[in-house]
Amino acid sequence: MQRFLPASLLRHAAAALALVLGVAAVAASQAPAPRAPHAAGIGSGGLWISDSPLEDGRRLLVVVDPATRHAAVYHLDPATGSLTLASARDLTWDLSLDEFNAQEPRPAALRKMLQSAPPQGP
Repeated sequence: MQRFLPASLLRHAAAALALVLGVAAVAASQAPAPRAPHAAGIGSGGLWISDSPLEDGRRLLVVVDPATRHAAVYHLDPATGSLTLASARDLTWDLSLDEFNAQEPRPAALRKMLQSAPPQGP
């Protein structure tokens, strides 16, 4: 498990900001076209970015840094080029939970079912 490294965080934050600002500049210079949700990884072990349309015409950008387990959510207004940070958080503790707000079957029940199932082979 990788730990938080300030230099790494700054490098990734700068790359994310450059990408988001680039998207904002392109969006501001072009008429918005309807697009399906899109997700892309950048570079080997780099950022994961998801781009989805919102009902009000804005775009939702989710940026996740798997190395530092941080996520940021942005709203992009293509009409004005405005980029707004909606949320940011460290996901480390979220991803350490066995369950939270889980519906049946809960993770522990699924694990028990899978562990008691006979092995399947070719």
